[in-house]
Amino acid sequence: MKKLFSLLFIGLLITSCSSEETEVTEKQKPNLIKLEIKQFNTGKLSGKTISEYNNNKIAFSSYYDENNQLTNTSEWNYSNNNDLSSIKRYLPSGILSSELNITYDNSNRITQTIDQKEDGSSFTITNFTHNSDNTINSHTNKSGDISTKIFEINDNGVIDKEIVNGEVRVSVEYDDFTPISSTSLSRTFNYTYQENGFLPYTFETNTINVVLYSNYLDQALGSLTSKLITEITSNSSIEKFIYTLNENNFPITMENYINGQLNKKFDYTYE
Repeated sequence: MKKLFSLLFIGLLITSCSSEETEVTEKQKPNLIKLEIKQFNTGKLSGKTISEYNNNKIAFSSYYDENNQLTNTSEWNYSNNNDLSSIKRYLPSGILSSELNITYDNSNRITQTIDQKEDGSSFTITNFTHNSDNTINSHTNKSGDISTKIFEINDNGVIDKEIVNGEVRVSVEYDDFTPISSTSLSRTFNYTYQENGFLPYTFETNTINVVLYSNYLDQALGSLTSKLITEITSNSSIEKFIYTLNENNFPITMENYINGQLNKKFDYTYE
C-alpha cells in the first residue's frame, strides 16, 4: 500500500486550493490546537506523535516510542507569506539534529529543498526547474548520489505524472482536484470519499508545492483534497478510514485500518 501518511505532517500543512476550499471556508472553520496520532503494529502501540497548532498550522511536534519515551521534537517555521520555510529537528536533550530549509520563487513555487544533519554526515538537496511546457525538472543530490525526474502538470494546474528515466512511475486521475485513482508501475489504487465532512487544515495556494515538498507524487495524494477519504483499494490491499465528526462536520477522531488491522488513530482537539 502506498504510504498515504508517509509525509503526514506536510499533508497537514498543505491541502490543494480548489472548488472545495470555498465550501469549507463558508462554514465556521474550527481552530485546531492539537493533533495526536498513534501508530500501531499488529494491534500494539508502536509510537505516537503529538503536534501543537497555531492558526491551523503545525508549530511544534513531539515524537514518542512504544514506551512513551520522547525520541525527538520538531519546530515548524513560516515566512511572512505563511509558507513553510524550515523544519528544525531536535534530540530529547534539545540539541539540534537536522534541519529542512525550503526556498520559493516569486510565483510562490518551491525551487529548492535542503535537508541536512547538523553534523554534516548526510544531506539531501533537491532543485526544481519550472518549465514553460507544464513540466518540472527535479534534480536531487543525496550525499553525492544524483537522481533526476520530471513532473507533468495537467490542465487544472495539478501534477498528474512522475517520470523517471523516460518511464511513467506514477500517474493520477483526478475529478477536478480530487484524486480518484493512481497507478504506480503495475499497481492501481482507487480512492473513495465521504459525502460529508472536511479536514480542518490550512490550504496551500499553490497545488504544485503539495508534491514538491516531498518530491514524490504518490506520497502527496493524501494532501490534495480537503475531503475525508474513506477507502483506498488495490488488488492486494484495502485501506479504510473511519471518522467521528463534530456538529460542523470536522473530524474529532479517525481510525485507519489496513487489511482489517488498526494502523493509525487520530485525535483532534479544537479550541
